Amino acid sequence: MTQKTILLAALALSAAAAAAAQKASYVGSKTCLECHTDYEEWIRGSVHQNVTRKAADGRQVAGCEVCHGPGSVHAEDPTVEGAILPMRPGKNVKATVDACLNCHNALFPELSHRRSDHIRRGLSCTDCHAAAGSEAFHRMRAVNDVMGGQQPRLCYRCHTDERAGFLLPYHHPVEERYMECTDCHDPHGVFELRQLKTRHTEPVCTRCHEDQQGPFVFEHPPGRASGCQVCHEPHGSTNAKMLIRPKVMFLCLECHADTPAFHDVTRTEFQNCTACHSRIHGSNLNRNLLE
Repeated sequence: MTQKTILLAALALSAAAAAAAQKASYVGSKTCLECHTDYEEWIRGSVHQNVTRKAADGRQVAGCEVCHGPGSVHAEDPTVEGAILPMRPGKNVKATVDACLNCHNALFPELSHRRSDHIRRGLSCTDCHAAAGSEAFHRMRAVNDVMGGQQPRLCYRCHTDERAGFLLPYHHPVEERYMECTDCHDPHGVFELRQLKTRHTEPVCTRCHEDQQGPFVFEHPPGRASGCQVCHEPHGSTNAKMLIRPKVMFLCLECHADTPAFHDVTRTEFQNCTACHSRIHGSNLNRNLLE
């Protein structure tokens, strides 16, 4: 069988499934539970048990079909591919996101969610929220039932570099469980790079490091222009204060190469810039950040 023949066959099956789904009608959760007997116990008392939404024909839909779509074709012949929406991790990304946003659009604005890094990289809601398995998802009484105990382990499945950062000597206390990834990042998407929970003029770091926020009469421009990561590694570093260079002097000289003549950096007293320029993030008294 040639590659072209296989492709045509796949397209034909996809078209047949789409046609079957269009002809499907709502049959109610009782019909679903005739076969899926385990789910009746799982979903009883869960947050999704009594969820309803209005279908395209105006009728009110409840139960399994709110998420999985009309089930009549699937009930008649479970072997028909695409007759319902199987919301499995890594599968049917667009359709799964559409189904979730039917209800969750109020919590996660659709415009920002659809442009999030997770969606653009082919991840759907169930890649994270069903990571504990189908039973845990259907039993869900609260978000923590599915996600609890999985940060940062859940994020580490993809973000291996960040995991390495948190294991370095100087790091944010994520491994110690004093912080979580979502303290700084919004996994559902925002209009900032790296899905940071901030606006450009308000660095996310200053939500905790308030004393570095300002506004100052005399600011240190790099922090305002490019953010704290110009000098600091946000996840972890081998350098004190999570600096990107082992010595403060080397970091300062990247911008301040034209130091005054009396700043002889070969002499010890000029090798610790912050000994004099102590207000390194900004000052209200001195233009040279001396106090």
